[in-house]
Amino acid sequence: MEATPFEASKAFGERVRIEVTRKAALVTFLTGCLAGCSPSPPEESSSEKTSPLAHGSFSADLGGFSIHYQVHGSGPVLMTVPNSWGLTLEGLRGLYRGLEEHFTLVYFDPRGMGGSGPIREEADMGKAAVRADFDALRRHLELDRVNAIGWSNGAMNLILLASERPDTLSSAIFLHGVARFSQQDMQNMAASYSELFQRYEAFQQEMNDEELSAAERDSRLKGFYLEEWFPHMLADPEAFRQRMAQAFDAARFGWRHSQYANVDPPDPFDTTEDLRKITARSLVIAGRHDMLPSEKAQEIHDGIRDSTFVVFEGSGHFAPLEEPELFVETVVDFLDS
Repeated sequence: MEATPFEASKAFGERVRIEVTRKAALVTFLTGCLAGCSPSPPEESSSEKTSPLAHGSFSADLGGFSIHYQVHGSGPVLMTVPNSWGLTLEGLRGLYRGLEEHFTLVYFDPRGMGGSGPIREEADMGKAAVRADFDALRRHLELDRVNAIGWSNGAMNLILLASERPDTLSSAIFLHGVARFSQQDMQNMAASYSELFQRYEAFQQEMNDEELSAAERDSRLKGFYLEEWFPHMLADPEAFRQRMAQAFDAARFGWRHSQYANVDPPDPFDTTEDLRKITARSLVIAGRHDMLPSEKAQEIHDGIRDSTFVVFEGSGHFAPLEEPELFVETVVDFLDS
């Protein structure tokens, strides 16, 4: 999040603290909302492999950007929507690995993250860039229509992807996302998790140390997420903390991307009008013990015609880890139906 300014007065400081806290939850809990016009979709170029969906790790030149992607599993194709706030594909694979027994999963790193090439401008770290690369990779893999899944920030970005390109998606799975997020939502969250928000503000101040290298900031960000923030998003931190840490162990986190997420989203975030444009078969999944009530995720379901809504009673923000068997069963039943 943006650094909290030094307070000129007690009243001014309190106003700044509330605003920083509000944005901190918006970016860190929801891991970024969505905004901006889509950049022109990059055109695919020659592939390094003969079979578009061969298993393994590859790089493709998509509109001049080198995008790293991996293909695992067998069955119908399910493409993942990366999280724009700075997470490499290993994080999502840690969540979705159980689906690989039933589907061919396609993962990719956002620009400037993991094995993908560097960014050219700040907008390359945004959600619109992720959507553009998703579509370019789909075409590179010679897929006319695909199933897609997004978690948290990725689920929110999937709303825009599905509304912008309805003819390219067969099915869409929105996992722990929301369609809109208001100031009242933030105030409610801050009241429920005040100590965690205070710790996040302190962490932001620690990260302002100019002597920290980029690698040190990335490492500290990962530590904060795995040790402090993510555990609060579990229904039972003691039971699932280790499983969550293992799922994200191989992933890399990006401080610069996380900071860009502070200026990328609109305020307030609201995609309720976009929901009406979605024609893909849609599954919306919520966790009963998520930081935001399941009613927020239900707004996605309410806005998409004929969508399916499922609440995982034993989950927070990580249903694939907290109720893995039920998660796989739910996705398989939905995509096979």
